[in-house]
Amino acid sequence: MIQNPKRYTITAALPYTNGPIHIGHLAGVYVPSDIYSRYLRLQGKDVAFICGSDEHGVAISMKAKKEGITPQEVIDKYDGIIRKSFADFGISFDNYSRTSAKIHHDTASEFFRKLYDNGDFIEETTEQLYDAKADQFLADRFVVGTCPKCGNEEAYGDQCERCGSTLNATDLINPKSTITGETPILKSTKHWFLPLDRYEDFLREWILVGHKNDWKPNVYGQVKSWIDGGLEPRAVTRDLDWGIDVPVEGAEGKKLYVWFDAPIGYISSTKEWALREGKDWEPYWKS
Repeated sequence: MIQNPKRYTITAALPYTNGPIHIGHLAGVYVPSDIYSRYLRLQGKDVAFICGSDEHGVAISMKAKKEGITPQEVIDKYDGIIRKSFADFGISFDNYSRTSAKIHHDTASEFFRKLYDNGDFIEETTEQLYDAKADQFLADRFVVGTCPKCGNEEAYGDQCERCGSTLNATDLINPKSTITGETPILKSTKHWFLPLDRYEDFLREWILVGHKNDWKPNVYGQVKSWIDGGLEPRAVTRDLDWGIDVPVEGAEGKKLYVWFDAPIGYISSTKEWALREGKDWEPYWKS
C-alpha cells in the first residue's frame, strides 16, 4: 500500500436497481466507506467517494417482465428509491451516477473497443442455449439447471450461488428456461471472449502473493480456488435486448455482459464527478 498518498479514491459496491437497499447493505458497505471518507476529509485529504446504480443485466429484464413495465421504468423506479435511502441515511458520496448514463455507455464502449483493437478478445461462434418458444437466447439468469460441480439444482447460467462456481449456461445439467419453463435447444451465435488464461500468472502473483494479506479469508479462498482450477476464456457479450450495445461491426443485437460493463461504472462515475468539479479524473485512478 502507498504510504501518504496524494489522493484517495473510495468506492462502494454499485447497488443493483432491481430492488431497494436494506439495512444490511448500509451496514456492510456504505456506512463503513462513508465513515472512512469523512475521516479522511476531516484530515484535509483529497477524497473522491464514488458510487452509482448498476442498471444492466438479465435480472433487470426479469424484474420488468414480472412487474409488467419496461427495463427503463424498473431502473428509474429503483434508482430513485435507492438515492432517497442514501440521502435519508446521510451517505456522503462525492458522486452517485448510473450505468445507464451516456458517460458510462461511452466509457464502457471505449474500454471494449480498445481491447478489441488491441486483439485482446477471442471472437468465436459457439452453440448456446435457446428458448424456441420465447424466441431468444438464454443468458445468465434466464436459465436454471443443475450445477455440474456441486449438484445444486437451482444454479444459474453464469454461476452457482451454492458453491460459487463460475459457469457457462451450457455447463448446466437439465437446463430449463426461466421465461417459459421449456427445455432449451442449442443454437449457434457469435460472441467475444476475454482469455483470462493469458493473465493467470499475473493474477496469481498479484492476488495470491503480492496482496495476500489484503483480502478477507473468504475472498482470498474463493479467488484462489478459481485460479488453482485454471482460468478459461470468459464471454463478455450477450444476446440480450437490454444493456450497452457491443461497439463493433457484426455485433447487432448483442450487448456487453453486465460483469464487463458494471465495474467500469466506478471510472465513469469518477469522470462525471471530475467534469462537474473541473478536475482531471485520471490521477484518481492511475496514480
